[in-house]
Amino acid sequence: MVPRKHPLREQFEAERRRAAFLSFLAGMGIGIISFDTWIGAWSGVVGGFAVGGATYALTYAYETLMWRKHHG
Repeated sequence: MVPRKHPLREQFEAERRRAAFLSFLAGMGIGIISFDTWIGAWSGVVGGFAVGGATYALTYAYETLMWRKHHG
């Protein structure tokens, strides 16, 4: 039998993914605007995905670190 996760842990994991996705959207918007404005028109979408991915990873890692710090 597979042990079931604690409901608080399941709620945290869902919230962590949601927060990281919203960070991705904001980072992508910022990346598209900044890369398109200052780097070059051809790099807008690529830069947006790069910055969005970085913000997703940063948010996901931070949320994981805070969970482990407070809940072991």
